[in-house]
Amino acid sequence: MTQRIPATELPESIAWVATELDLVDADGTISRTHLRTLGEFLLRYGSAPAATLAPVVRTRARTKPTKAEVRTELTDRISTYLSTRPGATLNEISTALAVPLPAVTTASRPVDWLILGEDELVASSERVESATIAATRDRAKGALQAANLMASPLTHNAYTTLLRSGRVQGPSVARIVQLFGSWSAACSAVGVSSGEALRSNYERTWDDEQLFGFVERFLREPAHHGASHQFDIWRSTVNGTQKVPSLGTVRNILGGTWGDIRTSTLRRMRAAWAN
Repeated sequence: MTQRIPATELPESIAWVATELDLVDADGTISRTHLRTLGEFLLRYGSAPAATLAPVVRTRARTKPTKAEVRTELTDRISTYLSTRPGATLNEISTALAVPLPAVTTASRPVDWLILGEDELVASSERVESATIAATRDRAKGALQAANLMASPLTHNAYTTLLRSGRVQGPSVARIVQLFGSWSAACSAVGVSSGEALRSNYERTWDDEQLFGFVERFLREPAHHGASHQFDIWRSTVNGTQKVPSLGTVRNILGGTWGDIRTSTLRRMRAAWAN
């Protein structure tokens, strides 16, 4: 009698168990000795080897939230805190929420445009002006001085005529008013007589207080994340009910970079709750 039996002649469940136990040789046969031992095992422990020996997939129930979930929940708490205390510092938020500073620093990144640094709480004694605006201001002064050589006193109409004829190269009257506040102030800055009073349509439409108010409204809109390139997008959504200045106008009049303007606005917002 042959001592080996082809695995293909065995019941499917028996063949499966023999294969899993590595009892089937390379030629696809199993020894009678191994088969006898396997049969005794099945008789003793059960007749459904496939069901008995099939691997069991175990799942572990979650007992606590993930790190990402904890961070998101903290971000929401920080956002709620900043809605009533814009301009707060990271240390103040950490203390108020009783959360370690490193955790607050990480979780606050999605709303960090409403947070002031410790070194930003006090305004600089000197007003910082961007290089572009400073260059335009200098260009305007040169144009006014050149125009005064051909027209004195230098009215805004005379300047516009020289500008259009190409005899003077410089910013427009409206741009000069944005930079200096008024036509007479611009002329005074370079020692030039301004002549007649400026037409009312060349006066500033908004003062500093109003401009800071517009920036504050923008910063309170979470969809725009306080980003400068989003300001004019926000402006287009509210211009139907109220005329809102462009970002260029805001920067021209208030001066400085967008970061400077945002910081100054946050100081004003902070003063409403911190003082």
